Amino acid sequence: MTDILVLSTLHQLHGELPYYTYEHLSQIIENFSPDILAVELTPADLAARKPQQIKREYQHSVYPLLETNQWSVIPLEPGEPTYSELVQKGKKAMETLAKEHPEAMEGFGLYVNALYQVLLGWWKSPLDVNSAETDRHFEVKHTYQNALFGKDEEEGWELWNQHFLEQILAAATSCAECRILVLVGAEHGYWLRGALRKQEGIHMLEPASVLRDMGI
Repeated sequence: MTDILVLSTLHQLHGELPYYTYEHLSQIIENFSPDILAVELTPADLAARKPQQIKREYQHSVYPLLETNQWSVIPLEPGEPTYSELVQKGKKAMETLAKEHPEAMEGFGLYVNALYQVLLGWWKSPLDVNSAETDRHFEVKHTYQNALFGKDEEEGWELWNQHFLEQILAAATSCAECRILVLVGAEHGYWLRGALRKQEGIHMLEPASVLRDMGI
């Protein structure tokens, strides 16, 4: 049976938060010592080790580890033209809402800001970021977001996460009884964990147990 851990990351916020730094992230990855590391990058960006503007954990944590470890690495994001097609779905939905219902767009912005203020005030460790409570908050956010922005947003979000899931399952099929570590932005965590719990032949590791065993 394949062991899979989905680890939520905070992108550029790792450089600002003392309880979940780039060093903490590197330590968790090394301690887990995966057979396969699944990363939130396109195939081209992974191959080029391209520095990321938002997902800065890659140049600060992941790329250096890849230089000193022999893990297999797979990209989760699609290549072109699928990448741009999915990005455009979300962009189109946002532009339509802003044009037709600017007050709703403003209200959504206030909600998102308030949500992150609450989470940033509550989080005190990587375990908190990867907790079931955090997953519930983001599930509610995206349920609301999909309802507010409409069909394009919902389809784009589902297709994006489904592509991630397909890459993970393909890796699990190719390497029975491997340990797979999946790195994704925190808002994707609830979706992937929920989907992986339903898969046969996979042991979805709960972050709380893994991080506690590491003393994180």
